[in-house]
Amino acid sequence: MPSGYDPAAVTRRTVTAHYGRHGDVCARIRDALPAVGGDPDRPTFDALHRLDQFHIGGPSATRELAEAAGLRGGAVLDLGCGVGGPARMLAQEYGCTVTGVDLTESSCASARTLSAWVGLDARTRFVCASVDALPFASGTWPWAWSQHAIMTIPDTPRMYAEIARVLRPGGVFVHHDVVAGRGGAPFFPVPWASEPAGSYLQPPQALRDQMEAAGLVCRAWTDLTEAVRERTAQKEAARAAGTPEAPGPHLVQGPGFDAMRANLARNLREWRVGVVRGVWVRPA
Repeated sequence: MPSGYDPAAVTRRTVTAHYGRHGDVCARIRDALPAVGGDPDRPTFDALHRLDQFHIGGPSATRELAEAAGLRGGAVLDLGCGVGGPARMLAQEYGCTVTGVDLTESSCASARTLSAWVGLDARTRFVCASVDALPFASGTWPWAWSQHAIMTIPDTPRMYAEIARVLRPGGVFVHHDVVAGRGGAPFFPVPWASEPAGSYLQPPQALRDQMEAAGLVCRAWTDLTEAVRERTAQKEAARAAGTPEAPGPHLVQGPGFDAMRANLARNLREWRVGVVRGVWVRPA
């Protein structure tokens, strides 16, 4: 390893380059709004939320995660928030105030712009920081939230330790993650990484062990892989048959996304990746 090697800096460059491929994501979303019944000059949450959630399952998965946690209002720390789709949904539909944290400043800037478009800038804020070095006081958050973020985090034990640190006693951490599967190394590019160097998939049991080591207690754990495989296979078959695709986030995710989602579908089909959902509590 060369002298002066900084893994955190390498991760930042890799993640920024991958998500930076979107270019001006706000412009892409504005241009796509008519496809979902929106007005580019007067964006609304009802249209925007169909385009701004860049994770498996989209808005439905966000609602399912909120319902699994029993989330109803309160302050939420959204880890790896991206352009803020879930944060806005939690603010709009669940009455939360949300602080998003993301490593990529361009994502945070886009998140602020999109929230302002739909009048949610007072209920959401976005901070550029690393999720394994959170700039918040200990024991202050009732809720921590993460969707499809851990795949880009090289030091997940440190991340979970930080989550446990900032949660108040009795606070809840809820997550929805892509994990390593039993079928071997995944094919790239995928939606979260252009190359293997940007991906840090781990087996689900390893993540559970790390969360428990951080002092979190599991309240619920669901393996969603089979259901996600089936839905993804159905969508792939429909595209192959030439069935028109409903408008959604694929319209705004930038160059190369068709190859990324095709590889994701193959990785799911061959059990190279899985999907899990969990709810954890910091003991009182």
